[in-house]
Amino acid sequence: MPAKRMTPQEARDHIARLGLSQNAMSRLFRVNEATGRRWLRIGGDSDIPRAVEIALELLTPAKVKKLIAEDEAED
Repeated sequence: MPAKRMTPQEARDHIARLGLSQNAMSRLFRVNEATGRRWLRIGGDSDIPRAVEIALELLTPAKVKKLIAEDEAED
């Protein structure tokens, strides 16, 4: 039996829990903004990659802040 896939609404809920905007989520996963929007489009046909589903479920707001700070330090 295939695993239940994360819906765009569930992903949106995780992004809100993490305090991220759609654009920040795209930067965090290093995809272009159009890809991030496609993943979150309700009724869309673009599946959210399994690795992104897992990360969204496991990340904490504190870890997200740390990752963003590390990315900004690299720029």
